[in-house]
Amino acid sequence: MSEKETQGQKEKVMGKINEIKKNVESFISDVNVNELKESLNTMVKDAQKDLSKLVDKDLGNLKSKYQKEKLALENKAKKFIEGHKKEITALQKKFEKMVKEAGKKPVAKKAAPAPKKKVNAKVAKVVKKATKKVAKK
Repeated sequence: MSEKETQGQKEKVMGKINEIKKNVESFISDVNVNELKESLNTMVKDAQKDLSKLVDKDLGNLKSKYQKEKLALENKAKKFIEGHKKEITALQKKFEKMVKEAGKKPVAKKAAPAPKKKVNAKVAKVVKKATKKVAKK
């Protein structure tokens, strides 16, 4: 390529860049940045409101499901306790009956052995001698 051709291509590229620059500048001058900020803010607020509504709706559904499950569990627990109360009262009645029957039967008490008296060895010898003397007379 010759210098003229490269120079011509450079001028074409510079011309295109200048044209793009003018287009961007005109677009920026047409668009008010403050209006763009406001529109973005309103879009964000609307999105937040929509999201909040969805979350609140889901939260309400979760609360109602929780209440239903809570009631179901409470009912099961009550039934379980009632069933065991019946068993416990039946066992307690049997136990009380056995206690009453055991109280009516005479309980044989074992006779306690009489406590052994400790005799002093010396006293025992004196008593033997005295009894022998009395017996000889």
